[in-house]
Amino acid sequence: MASITNGHGLAMVTGASSGIGYELAILCAHNGFDLLVVADDPKIEEAAKQFQNYGGEVHAVQADLATREGVDKFYEAAQGRPVDALLANTGHGLGRSG
Repeated sequence: MASITNGHGLAMVTGASSGIGYELAILCAHNGFDLLVVADDPKIEEAAKQFQNYGGEVHAVQADLATREGVDKFYEAAQGRPVDALLANTGHGLGRSG
C-alpha cells in the first residue's frame, strides 16, 4: 500500500461511494484534503477515481464498518497518519417512518 502523505491534511470519509458521503468527500477534496474513503460497496473504487480529479491523494477501502474487521481495515489504512477530519456518514436508511 502506498503512503498517503504529501503535506495535506487527511480527511477520512465513511459511506463515500454515493449520496451524502460522496458529496462530503468531494467537499474535502475540493478544500485540499487527502482522502481516505470507505464504503461496503465496490463502487468506492470508481468514486475514488473521481475524487482524484481534485489533486489530493486518495485511498479507497472497501469494508463493512458494521464489523470489527471492517473498522480495523479502515483504521489500518490510515497508516498512523494524524486525521484532520473524520466525516462519519455510514449506514443505510430503511425508508420507513414510525
